[in-house]
Amino acid sequence: MQESAEIAIVGGGIIGCAIAYQLAARGHRGVTVLERDRVGGQAAIAFAGLLAGAAPGHRADPFSTLASASLERFPGVAADLHQRTGVDPELRHTGALYLALTADEETALRLPPETLRQYHPECRWLEARELRELEPEVSPLFRGALYVPWEWQVLSPRLVQAYARAAALGGVHIRETVEVRGVEREGERVTALVTSDGRLAVGQVVLAAGGWSGHVGRLFGLSLPVGPLRGQIIRLAAWGPTVRRSLYRGDLYIGAKADGTVAVGSTEELASFDRRPTGAGVALLSRFAVETVPALGQATFLDAWAGLRPLSEDGLPLIGRAPGLANVLVATGHARNGVLLSPITAEAIADLLEGRPPAVDLAPFDPARFGR
Repeated sequence: MQESAEIAIVGGGIIGCAIAYQLAARGHRGVTVLERDRVGGQAAIAFAGLLAGAAPGHRADPFSTLASASLERFPGVAADLHQRTGVDPELRHTGALYLALTADEETALRLPPETLRQYHPECRWLEARELRELEPEVSPLFRGALYVPWEWQVLSPRLVQAYARAAALGGVHIRETVEVRGVEREGERVTALVTSDGRLAVGQVVLAAGGWSGHVGRLFGLSLPVGPLRGQIIRLAAWGPTVRRSLYRGDLYIGAKADGTVAVGSTEELASFDRRPTGAGVALLSRFAVETVPALGQATFLDAWAGLRPLSEDGLPLIGRAPGLANVLVATGHARNGVLLSPITAEAIADLLEGRPPAVDLAPFDPARFGR
């Protein structure tokens, strides 16, 4: 293992790899990624790759502002990654439908037309008949849906691969199965990381350890209330027509992929570090799939996955400087939105490492907010 790093990134998930790619693209050398397992092996695999941004009516809060800024950057990032690596993240513009089965769900989604036009001229409420015309395979039991045109999809495992490959081609040193076990400090500066593979002297450190950030943070003397949130997903092979747009009902979703498979997710469970799918989770997702798109009852079950997403105490990510440490930054707590927020998080962290103000307001995501 190299003995020193200008910048050490602790964590090789979607966020850590995105930051490494951004730094490599800006010409930084001496960057090392330390991943305790395998690159992208924890949260990203359980994400269906739906880049949702925020639905109308929820676009003024800090998270929605951050999500919209990240979504705007995705086409440029995906094209650059494809050009640099030859790996196509399969970014597709699909739009989305937020389904209403009950009167209460319809009331929550059926916003006035003048309000919807403020977000996008094509954003509108669809009556049951219009919904069936747009997506004939959706169950006729739904009262209608809110059509949101700005949603995209990406193939998450391929996006992580592209980030990591672009970083490596740019000179980033990626070390898998290397665990950080200790920290050496001089005053408010971290001088070295003690790892399972030896000592690494560091100039700056980015803590992006996903669901393990709370544990790793304690080595730095930080209190980061971030833990694992298990998300389960099932994958089906649909031999007949399904849907063209992403479908949502509450926290559950269906995303038809370009290769004919259908991703159905996702559960949210506080399950420590257990990544195994459960019978209850698979049953819930299977039932949701068939009730929403009855034709999926004839689809072939391919597999079930579970990933661990980093959930913070207040549900918002932690992006910014670590309190009390002059050369440590934090990028974690993205929960189920790590893929969506990867471009903007990487850009903001790179700006901070370079001593420049980020293009987005990070005050709501300040890691010091929990100490306060």
